[in-house]
Amino acid sequence: MKSLFCKRVLAFLIDYTVIIIYAVLLFSGSTLLQNHFNVDLNFGSPIKNQILSFFTLTLPVFLYFFLSEKSNRKATIGKKVMGIKIAILKNQNNSVFLRNFFKFLPWEIAHIGVHQVVFYESVSTETWILLILPQIIVCWYLLSVIISKGKSSFYDKLSNTEVTLT
Repeated sequence: MKSLFCKRVLAFLIDYTVIIIYAVLLFSGSTLLQNHFNVDLNFGSPIKNQILSFFTLTLPVFLYFFLSEKSNRKATIGKKVMGIKIAILKNQNNSVFLRNFFKFLPWEIAHIGVHQVVFYESVSTETWILLILPQIIVCWYLLSVIISKGKSSFYDKLSNTEVTLT
């Protein structure tokens, strides 16, 4: 039997394959709009572009994880395939929401930094922080999963959840 940690890593890879497929479709669609229909998807400011990317990429990905883990299966496609699920430790209505909010917060912070880099010619100290801080947080998340042998991450601790075998 594979360890919970290995199952969690493989589930992550399966789920991120789903996300990559969605992102490729999104990119292809936006390229089609720009090149064949002359639709300008650059809204002239990093904030407007951030809002567009939030609603087209981050929010759908967040909803995929949140709705899958909130369902009766308590698992995304990757978790279901690997035979693991999310367990709520304390009966809180918002545990799964908080879990995914904290999980994707570094991703969204990095997106803000990327939009700043794309829009401005020079990179400020604040932008460097927006680019580096998420990497540190994600490393902390990964380290916490390794330490717990797959059972919980730092965002699981914050949301009173853990990953268990089905």
